[in-house]
This record gives sequence, structure tokens and C-alpha cells, in this order.
Amino acid sequence: MIYDNAKECTSGFASIAGGPATNVRQPEDLANNVIWLTNADFTTFRALGHQNVHNLRGNEFLRTRLDQIAADLGISLLGEYAHTSAPVLSMVVSRMVSLIAAGYQWKPGELANADSLYLNIKSRFPKDQYITNNPGLERALWAAYQPDSVVTKPHFNPNSIFLTLRVNRLAHAQAVMNCPVPDDAWEYVHENKLPVSQRERLAMCLEGDRPVLAEVELDMSRADSEYAQLTAFGKKTASRMELRKWVSHPELVWLTKVSPILIRSVYLSAGYRRLHEKHRMPDVLTNDSLMRLSYSAGLLAENHWVALATDEYHKGMRKKVLTSRAVWLRAADRAQCFAIARRAHDQGFFVTGYGAGGIRIQVTKSELWNVLSFCIENQMVSPDFAPLLKQEEENAYAASAA
Repeated sequence: MIYDNAKECTSGFASIAGGPATNVRQPEDLANNVIWLTNADFTTFRALGHQNVHNLRGNEFLRTRLDQIAADLGISLLGEYAHTSAPVLSMVVSRMVSLIAAGYQWKPGELANADSLYLNIKSRFPKDQYITNNPGLERALWAAYQPDSVVTKPHFNPNSIFLTLRVNRLAHAQAVMNCPVPDDAWEYVHENKLPVSQRERLAMCLEGDRPVLAEVELDMSRADSEYAQLTAFGKKTASRMELRKWVSHPELVWLTKVSPILIRSVYLSAGYRRLHEKHRMPDVLTNDSLMRLSYSAGLLAENHWVALATDEYHKGMRKKVLTSRAVWLRAADRAQCFAIARRAHDQGFFVTGYGAGGIRIQVTKSELWNVLSFCIENQMVSPDFAPLLKQEEENAYAASAA
């Protein structure tokens, strides 16, 4: 359902499984036997109580908003364009739902019954065992958990645009999930029991075969000034995070390449292990290499790994809880994204953030061809540039004619 005005959530165009779009006066007119994904503004969706309506889902349900999907596909949701765009989006979602139905075991009424798809998928996994008997380790895990990175606020430029460039979603999900995760048996090693030399401490952490959670001090004043800000250490989207005094093994590896680090103490896990077999992505996504070409499969794969790499609210304990697995998978994701962000920075692009297999950049329209070249060279998936390039050519022609 594409509302004419996402902040009002009344009339708009609706489509089912790629079928012709129909004009709808209000959400109450939508078929009751269909779950409707909408482009409703988050605040309005909540204010109107739509999160409690049995067949309505918000714009954040897939993690990628409908307007972002439309931008990726080179279509518009504005005005009458929504009449032709709604069937395209509904086909993408319908194909994804077919993959979900084939890949997971669902009971009647369980599919798409959560506020977010990744939470719905998480309900298919075995229940996690959380570390609740070790407050020090629990705090260390929270302090090491950073789901994404915000480098800097965009600067105002009337001729600039914002783009999200991504690694192929399915390929990225497979790469992140290949990262081994720690065993839940941990031991604390106080500073007094560590080597005296910082160089030896660092070598112990980096070269050992046991997972390390390290209490660190970063001296960004001595870091490479080009990349110090790009690390975005402790800077994430939305709310302020825990004081970042701890880092996990994967993050420590790449941070040491851009900043001097002092190690104060560490937690050591008994060893690395692979993800539980029931956490693996469904065969329907992995058995056919051509599935990487499917936008719908990419959306599902991203939600699958994010379901394994996100904290959750535990009703019994009345607080948010976190697994070491989530910390490690997010660190692996950010490590890969940082490498791409660094290459983009080196080519002169203004990087504003990164995470979940993508980087966000602010560029002028005249740089679009350079961005396209960067995507090809780095095997990145970019939005459809055709509408943007066409508009730039029309503007250039109008300027020359004037």
C-alpha cells in the first residue's frame, strides 16, 4: 500500500503480488485476508495505532524502506508514479514471501506476525542462552556491540545527493555468517596477569586462537588523521550507545591498523565455533548461485543474518539482552564495510556512514559516473542511476540553451 501522503496514511495505491494497482480511500478498505506492507511514516504509523491493526505493517518491516527499494530499482513513489510502481514493489515482496514460506517452518498465522521481519525469522531459531551470571562480561559485551557506524553529519550542498552502495546482500550475508563465533565459556584476565609490554599484549590478542574481548584505550590523536574519523568508534545511528571501552576480536584486528591501542584487560573464550546448524540460511537461498541476482532473496538474506546479530528485550528479565554471537557478527560486518568505506574515501567520496553490508555517501550529481565506476570496480550494487543521469543531462542541456 503506497499512501499518497505517508504522514497522513489515508488514500493511495494498493497492489497484491504484482497485480494492477487500485486506488484505495483509506486503510480500512484494504482486503482483510492480506497482510499489507505500507510506506507509512514511522511516527504517524504509531500515532494512528496502525501497529495494532492485524493486517498492516510499517515501512521499517523489511529493514529497507519501500522508498529505498524504489530508489534501488529506479522507480518513483510520487503522485501518479505510485500507480505503476506499487505492482513492482508488491512483486518483490511477494517473491520474498514465497522464499520465506519455502525456507522456514511456519504454523498458520505465524508468518509476518511480528513488527519486523528479522524478529519474525528469529522466532524460528533455537532460544538463545544469555550470559546473566557475569555482570562484568555482560557490560563488556554491550560496550563492544556497535550495529552500525555514523561517520559525520552531511554538509549542505544544493547540488548533492545521498546514495547507499551495497555489497550483494546474499553474498554479504553468507560472508558474515561464515565468521566463527565464541564459545560461551569465558575467563577474565586482569591487567596484572597480562604481559607487561603493550606490544606483547597486542600480539597475544591478535595471534592467539581464542576469541578475545579486550578492554582498550584508543589514542585517536595519534591515529592517521585521514582514517581516524572514518572508524566512527562509538558513533552509531539513533540513540547514544554504551561507553565504548571494549572491542571484540574482529574489530581489534582492523582498529590496530588505523589507531594506537592500549590493552588494559581481556576476557578469553574457550574457543571459536561455527554457527549452530539451525542458524544457517535456508537451502532455498544457498543451493542456487543465481539466487544472488534476486533482489527479493537479498532482502531475506539480510534479515536472516540480522536476526542473529541483534539484541532483544527479554520479558522475564525486563531488560535488553545480548549474545556474544551478535557482537562478533556485527564486528565482522563493520570490518568489511570499513574496508569499502576506506576505498571510497580514498577516491574522494564523502562517506557519511556504513553498516549492514553498505556504505552511505554524499556526492554531487557530476560525480555519478565516478560512483558508477567505483561500484563496478568493487563489485558493489548501486541504485539505478539511469533516472539521475537522465535528469543531470536534461539540466545540462537546459543550462546550455539558456
